[in-house]
Amino acid sequence: MMGPAPRYLHLLSLLALLVPGPGCERGASVSPEAASEASAEQTGEEGSVAVVSEGSLEPDPEQLAAGVPYLRFRVDIGDSPARGSADAPVTIVMFSDFECSFCAEAYQTIEELQHDYPGQIRFVYKALPLARHQNALEAALVGHSAQAQGKFWEFHDLVFSGRGIDPEILEGYAREVGLDFDQVTRELDSLAHAPAVRADLRVAKRLKLSSTPVFFINGRMLPGARPKHIFRHFIDQELSLAERLADEGLTTSAGFYDYATKWGYTAIVYEDARPELDEDTVYPVPIDDSPARGPADAPITIIAFSDFQCPFCARGHETMEELRALYGDQIRFVFKHFPLPGHPLGALASRASFAAAEAGKFWEFHDAVFEFGGRYSAEDLVGICDQLGISRAALETAMTTETHDSRIEADLELGSRLMVSGTPAYFINGRPIVGAHPLMDFRMLIVEELDRVEGGD
Repeated sequence: MMGPAPRYLHLLSLLALLVPGPGCERGASVSPEAASEASAEQTGEEGSVAVVSEGSLEPDPEQLAAGVPYLRFRVDIGDSPARGSADAPVTIVMFSDFECSFCAEAYQTIEELQHDYPGQIRFVYKALPLARHQNALEAALVGHSAQAQGKFWEFHDLVFSGRGIDPEILEGYAREVGLDFDQVTRELDSLAHAPAVRADLRVAKRLKLSSTPVFFINGRMLPGARPKHIFRHFIDQELSLAERLADEGLTTSAGFYDYATKWGYTAIVYEDARPELDEDTVYPVPIDDSPARGPADAPITIIAFSDFQCPFCARGHETMEELRALYGDQIRFVFKHFPLPGHPLGALASRASFAAAEAGKFWEFHDAVFEFGGRYSAEDLVGICDQLGISRAALETAMTTETHDSRIEADLELGSRLMVSGTPAYFINGRPIVGAHPLMDFRMLIVEELDRVEGGD
């Protein structure tokens, strides 16, 4: 279900480390005016924009007026695994990576704190598997399988026991805690729990979290594996605050987390940041008469802004072929021309593709060109068209005149309005993935979209 734009906090003092996948750059920046023209629907939480000047990180004034001090962020608990009473006055949310040694170290501290403060702490797990950790994503997915079987914390604690998390060891953990491993395997193969992991990753991305662990203690951010006395300082402050607000009749311990984070920020953006595509946003990308393959009523439509001369687009094409083999008629693929200024043969191939399209051979031409990996000549394009039986006269007209340039320019203008600045750029049911990402990144988003479409959102 799409919702209003999220509540944002401009934090100039924090560093954004989230980067797109590899790709070719267009070179021209996108103006705010162009960005504003791309009307889009954004998934997220209710809130307003708060601009904070450099060096100033202040709580929301309404929050202070309500008697709640300190800068806070709102992280919804949802269905995330939680240990401890929902009535606990202190909620600690941990963004964690099962392959991160610092997370294992920090979790030991959390266990000690729960012992030190019996009944006063609720601990919540959020998945933040880092890309540089080879097995972290699989571990997070198995963790959600364990949650579905009522064994999350047994699995969680075993993973952090220090024996590693390669696939064989993960299987051993799963069997040791009594999971139905056949079910775990089926859920891994189908990425059944990808939407849950992606939901956590989406929150982490909005908050510009790029390392682990990161804690939110009643919404107060605390990054890193800190000494126990640091946590105790935060916890003691929150317990005193909860007691005071309860005495004033403003809240109860059961509702304290919601009250303390009510005014918290749900996202971080940068005041002077260049506009960029947001994966949480559904962008309206018209298909018009662009080349398409796959059923028009397929639940997933992938629109690619692509450059035939871009080697990353060739790599992305290989990924699209894998997706086509995996999902068949569940996906419709659409091609948009986006030849970059430094790729003259990309523009030439786009021109030639119109002759192929007129002969009903666009996709055959498309696939053959990408077989060259971005390294081809004009003669290669002619050779491809000869093999496809395309008229030399039609090809010469397409390649040497401006007959089809207006169509190419229309795609370029559309891409620019959508803040596409390099290739490849994909829109999956309107949600962007920029760059030649691994297959798993696409599968995770596709599974989430299939879940959303089937759920009627």
